[in-house]
Amino acid sequence: MKIYFLIVFVVFIVGQSQGQCDKDKMQNTNKPAASSTMPNQGKETPKFDRLPDGIKPDTKIRKDTENDKGEVVTFEVITAEQRLNELKAGYEGEKLVDSKGREIKFFEPLCRGVSQGFEEDEKARKEKEKELAELEKKYTVIVLYCDPQKVM
Repeated sequence: MKIYFLIVFVVFIVGQSQGQCDKDKMQNTNKPAASSTMPNQGKETPKFDRLPDGIKPDTKIRKDTENDKGEVVTFEVITAEQRLNELKAGYEGEKLVDSKGREIKFFEPLCRGVSQGFEEDEKARKEKEKELAELEKKYTVIVLYCDPQKVM
């Protein structure tokens, strides 16, 4: 049985090396049509190319799901780019804005590995909650994800 798989594998490799499956030589291989009307041909500019320092399109963020009372029921971790696409974000000048024209801000939550003691932790948590509430009054806020495994 092992010999059979070895023979099939060798035949496959030999077929590849002879150019039978060479994508560059085959026609209709999903290559973009060569056109002089395509700007930036060969260079893809990301949709969100002016994000704040430390934020990349693949940065993990936390998307909360709330109930009718405004309490967080569940959350999921998605990328910043996915969330910005959900918000139909774009740029107005240098500002990143949502579809309603509100400026978007990123918020880094309290993320600790070692406790400073109950009182200190509670004080820091309340300060961060207050800061988040103030930001949410003026801006659309995207909360970064605090990965507990990376904090340890």
